[in-house]
Amino acid sequence: MKWISTARGTVAVTLAVLLAFAGPGQAQAASSTSLAESKAQAIYFQSVSNTAQRDLALASISASSDWSGTLWKEFLTTWGSINKAMAMNNAVPSGLPTKGHVFVVLGSALSSSGTMTTTLERRLKLAVKALAAYPASKVVVTGGKPKQGNTEAAVMRTWLIDHGVASSRILTEDKSSNTINNAKNTMAILSGLTQYTSYTLITDAGHMRRSSVLFRAATIQIEEKKGKRWAIKPVSNLAYPDMVAGKVPLSASSVAYTAGEVASLFGVSTEYKKVLANPPKLVAAKPPATVALSSLSLTSPKKLSYQLGAKPSTSGMVVTARYSNSATNRVVTSKAKVTGFSTSKVGKAKATVSYTEGGVTKTASFSYKVTKATSKVTLKPSTTKPKRSKTRVVLKATITTGASKVVPTGTVKFYLDGKKLKTVSLTKAKKGTVSFTYPTITKIGSHKLTLKYSGTSKLTAASKTVTVKVAT
Repeated sequence: MKWISTARGTVAVTLAVLLAFAGPGQAQAASSTSLAESKAQAIYFQSVSNTAQRDLALASISASSDWSGTLWKEFLTTWGSINKAMAMNNAVPSGLPTKGHVFVVLGSALSSSGTMTTTLERRLKLAVKALAAYPASKVVVTGGKPKQGNTEAAVMRTWLIDHGVASSRILTEDKSSNTINNAKNTMAILSGLTQYTSYTLITDAGHMRRSSVLFRAATIQIEEKKGKRWAIKPVSNLAYPDMVAGKVPLSASSVAYTAGEVASLFGVSTEYKKVLANPPKLVAAKPPATVALSSLSLTSPKKLSYQLGAKPSTSGMVVTARYSNSATNRVVTSKAKVTGFSTSKVGKAKATVSYTEGGVTKTASFSYKVTKATSKVTLKPSTTKPKRSKTRVVLKATITTGASKVVPTGTVKFYLDGKKLKTVSLTKAKKGTVSFTYPTITKIGSHKLTLKYSGTSKLTAASKTVTVKVAT
């Protein structure tokens, strides 16, 4: 069956997809396949290289969640590539990031006496070389499974410090007992440390491909739960050459073993075991039911009040497309179009959100308001120490606004100690600047020079006062 890559296609084939995953001799109802079951099926068909049915499972994942579908498509593509071949470095690679980078050394079981084995020591020797070549990088040592009171990570940390690695460069993950939890626990630690944006695995060549798949799966799991991308990526690798590995496709048994671990990491082992016990067969699917776009539901943006000229934001807005078959409802915020969302006029307004699919357009709306832009008055007197009956203070005023395209107009009134002396019209030509020459002041002491701006239908009123001290 041809892979349908678009969200529109996913909706259209969802019912057929789920019917296609029937056990021997029976057809399942479209609603019976859960997201966990779809993931288990995708893992199984990936492991047996049945891309047609894997893509059907992927379409089912996308029907449940566009976000999960996107992540799983990327993961399955990468996993398939690793199964075919994988370049490995036996020497410290060049060109690794000099900022935000961490090496991850995978543990190996300790001896019965709780000491390091040759396998583990050779990985650490590679780590010492890598850390010397990249002094800005940190390192994670990962491994639990204590022997005689020592965890793999604790022994690894001590060994690295004894070999010249500063303790401040070492992060410890000491809870995991296998590669699955090496990946989950390490990536959970790194996800809380946003300064890290790349990592490089260090392990044996025979272990590298399986580890790489699991670490990518752990990253996808975190992104899937958080609902957003995580700025970290694998960069190269460093492998002890315990065997010639990476140049040829993995054996079916190796791929199957990794698939079981992937299922465990994603928490779908129960569903996966059911698939193994009773593998789905591709049966003739009925023509897909017509699923029509029926309406939009809308969560309004967080901010619904703006000053004139401010930039409107759709942050927090969620647009959900609803269909004749409610099982296919999905979020389409990124594909929806917003019109009428403008702050160019003061008052209450309504914005329209529209989404088109299959020639059908549905709309929803939200209300918002635009208030006057704020005005601000700045005063600059020619002097603040005029002489009695001699000095005439020139008061220069500048009116600015919070709206870049709105030029202040209206009237400006000048006051002396609360008494209005002059009213001046403020035209666009004056660009918000006006001045007034006060009469001489005959009384010694402090006096208040005040300007009051009337505001307009677009701008708020504003005022400002400066004090001058009249002397003889």
